Amino acid sequence: SSFAGSGVPLICGSILLVELCERIAYYSITGTQESFLERYGYSLTEASALTATMGTLGMLWALLSGWLADVCLGRYRSIIVFAVIYILGCCTLAIAAWPSHSSTGLYLFGVMVLVPLGTAGIKANISNFGADQFDISQPGQEEAQEQFFSWFYIAINLGAGVAYGCLTTLGSNGGLGLSLEHGYFAVYAIAAACMVGALVAFIGGSAAYRVQALQPRSSAVAVIEALAHSCVRGAGGAWAVSGGLFLLLYAVVLSVIESFLPHGHPWQQSCTLVAFMTSGLGTFLVTYPCLRPSWMSAAALSPTHHEGTSAADVRNFLRLLPVLFSGNLAFNALYNSMQYWYQQQACQMDLRPWTTSGAQFAGSFFLVADCLAILAATPLALRFINPQVEKFCGDFGHGAKFGLGMLCASLSVVVASRLELQRAASPLLPQFSQCAPDGVRMSDLNAAWMLIPYFLMGVGEIYTQPVLMHLAYIVSPPSLRALSMAASLVVGAVSTSLFTAQVSASSAFVPDNLNDGHLEYGYYLNLAIGLGFYCCFVHALRCLQLRPNDLYA
Repeated sequence: SSFAGSGVPLICGSILLVELCERIAYYSITGTQESFLERYGYSLTEASALTATMGTLGMLWALLSGWLADVCLGRYRSIIVFAVIYILGCCTLAIAAWPSHSSTGLYLFGVMVLVPLGTAGIKANISNFGADQFDISQPGQEEAQEQFFSWFYIAINLGAGVAYGCLTTLGSNGGLGLSLEHGYFAVYAIAAACMVGALVAFIGGSAAYRVQALQPRSSAVAVIEALAHSCVRGAGGAWAVSGGLFLLLYAVVLSVIESFLPHGHPWQQSCTLVAFMTSGLGTFLVTYPCLRPSWMSAAALSPTHHEGTSAADVRNFLRLLPVLFSGNLAFNALYNSMQYWYQQQACQMDLRPWTTSGAQFAGSFFLVADCLAILAATPLALRFINPQVEKFCGDFGHGAKFGLGMLCASLSVVVASRLELQRAASPLLPQFSQCAPDGVRMSDLNAAWMLIPYFLMGVGEIYTQPVLMHLAYIVSPPSLRALSMAASLVVGAVSTSLFTAQVSASSAFVPDNLNDGHLEYGYYLNLAIGLGFYCCFVHALRCLQLRPNDLYA
């Protein structure tokens, strides 16, 4: 049985529901985190850095959750364990946000420890667990498996739409009978309830799941052993990759430390500069040797110690890394403009539903256009656009789809930069913005214009993120799929680390009050970075040279 005539098994519905509820909780937290911290004395720059760091930590924890799923718990039980941790994190935030005894210390423990750990455990396993439910020996299941990743991305953005369309505004402004003081508590309590519902639904489908057996040893250990063996043999590529991995870890740790330093601390600028340089160098050292990892010999792994994982499997995994790094960094350079700056830009536009109203939308509300674009455009792409392109233009593969997504995302940033120039030239209104820092007035340009760049970014997402997820799944050997997903999340952490450094370095022209700076310069810089990494992606995809015997779908 399948739903929506897609060939996707009905049992995947409970898996998609877990992702839906997790994203409702996650985006409700990240969408209110900046305004919550600003209310308790943090500057916009400090609050933005902490929000970025939360995402970074969540991606780093994916390595631990991937190891647990490989050799200790399996994907099924890992999802359950980390969902429980997630629920505890949401409950911690709700307690910290209760007006009579609000605590920023308890709040930071929730957003920097429990929630990142919970989301990492789910994200590193849930999409692969869903793809495992397909028996590709049956007709139509291989195509349905590819479509699953698009439905999975719909679930992500439906959750984001609920969070940004309703819950973030409820948190920052109150409403529905809730006072302003109780808004954050209500949002975090709803997030906890969503995760409880997701856990119950997931356990309810247990009897029908296809569950993979545990591996004798961790896939991460297999890769480390293969790299160590190659280093002993004097392979320069192995030494470069090992050094690059160390530099990337060092850069992420530095970015986390930098986010906790008080604004203006003498070490802050040094941490930012070193993190940026080590991230860039580490990315180069990891990706360049992996374009052609012929330096790894067939004897790099002992078959006795690593059943099911050969040196050839490790080489294929390494060949995938440049594609994942360059693709994620290219798109994230553009996406991070939306994630952090679009909201700040909207907060200084006219947020009133109508000109005579005293109510205001939250700046994050307009992210709903991104989610609606994904919900509307994904079925259209799967049922009409993609088949028609293949009919008239031939193969519409991973590279072509990703290129189309990058074009739409670039248009989004171009439109946002144009709107910023118009906003800066518009007169100021007498009303103060409720989501901007205190004392900042709104400009006489309707914030509804921000729906256009948000919508374009959503269209770009459906042609980039599911494409990379499916590519990683089919190219990765079965024993290395958990590590591939963890690697994708770590690449996201590196991207966030780079952007955190860029946000700090750009503070001179992106101040708390945008009227005192030039936000459009930040957009231009992101467009240049995105173009550079996209060129690297095209080259890496050509080097990958997909062949039938490379695919493990």
